[in-house]
Amino acid sequence: MRVSEQGVHTVPPVRTAPVFDGTTDWATQTRRVLTRDLLLRAARAQPGERRALEFRALHLNLPLVGEVADRLALTDVERTRVEHAALEGLARALRAFDPAGPDEFAEVASRHVEQEILAQRALPRPSRRHLRQVIRRLMVAKASHRL
Repeated sequence: MRVSEQGVHTVPPVRTAPVFDGTTDWATQTRRVLTRDLLLRAARAQPGERRALEFRALHLNLPLVGEVADRLALTDVERTRVEHAALEGLARALRAFDPAGPDEFAEVASRHVEQEILAQRALPRPSRRHLRQVIRRLMVAKASHRL
């Protein structure tokens, strides 16, 4: 059978590659493709390799955190305050994302990151007095532990 004959009777794939319509830049398109590839490989990998591939996907998608922060118009102080929550949202999105499904990771991750940021912003900010009390307790616990 020739290569040209093989395409005549083939079943179309269930999932097609994302369509790049020119509305997104090259970096975003590359991030989409690489993220899906990394997470597909992670789904089939051994636990140690899976974590490494997921870490690479997380690192690759760190710009999504900045994009969500920009969209929410966070100040520099607010960004610093919610940074850990945003990273937790990104990690949660990695666990929730189905790389074989139709959704794009950036959409899923943006929702998770935004939810975490908004939840963190809603929490009351600790007062200086409370922080001093916590530090004092830690110092006492450390001093008593040395004895």
